Amino acid sequence: MPRRVNPEVAHQKARVAGLTKVGADPERITEARAALKAAGLQARIKRDVDSWPPLSAETRAELAVIILSGGDHAAT
Repeated sequence: MPRRVNPEVAHQKARVAGLTKVGADPERITEARAALKAAGLQARIKRDVDSWPPLSAETRAELAVIILSGGDHAAT
């Protein structure tokens, strides 16, 4: 089964391509690449979470701490 293209990811890919093609300021290209990376990660997380069984409040809280801390969850 072919994977569905996330519209936000497609938009961000086109944005990076357009900025790169016209030789935009490197800082704008870097920002666009960061937005593309974030859109892809968000789409993957959403897809994966949708396939999970219901999570306890404690597990959801632990996952939120990991995400909000940028992956550095040593404080938990």
